[in-house]
Amino acid sequence: MEPKRITTRAMLQRAVNLTKQAHELQIPTGLTVPFWHNTWHQQKSITSDTAYRLSIQSSGAPTFALSPQRKFDFIRAQKFLQLELIRRCSRISNLLRYDPKLAIDLVRELSHQLRQVIKPDVANNVRYKIVVLATVVQVAPDQQKRQSMAIASRCLWNHETDGSVTIQTKLGYDMMATATIFAIYTD
Repeated sequence: MEPKRITTRAMLQRAVNLTKQAHELQIPTGLTVPFWHNTWHQQKSITSDTAYRLSIQSSGAPTFALSPQRKFDFIRAQKFLQLELIRRCSRISNLLRYDPKLAIDLVRELSHQLRQVIKPDVANNVRYKIVVLATVVQVAPDQQKRQSMAIASRCLWNHETDGSVTIQTKLGYDMMATATIFAIYTD
């Protein structure tokens, strides 16, 4: 059986398709993209600037915005998240005691649910990335008012656009849930 031969036209069309796919990902400055019409020998070339302008017309234009059009509302987010955390934790029985395996599941569930609550806000602020850090710790039930805990985080960010919200509530018989949500604007 004779192997399938590839014609020059087929090879050129494959090269054009690959070039188009590469163009969608990124355009080098000196790239010339050939386009063929009905007759394969008539070749037209366009420069990368023209191809870039054509790609902008076909897809959404990049904004290159260094600051958000609408800033993230941290006060509103804190109220929503506090209500959601209290609502989720109130479903758990007051007789439930701390168990490390249970705490892992609670942390996963709480962080996922808090992220789902904050997601609609992020949809309006497209370039914000959300990081949820949830912690469930054991506290002595009779000494909850005299105990303290410090969770520290250190971040390099823009104080005008980025920030964090921390919320906490009692959970079960001898547990406390703390969640810190970071909203970071990405350029």
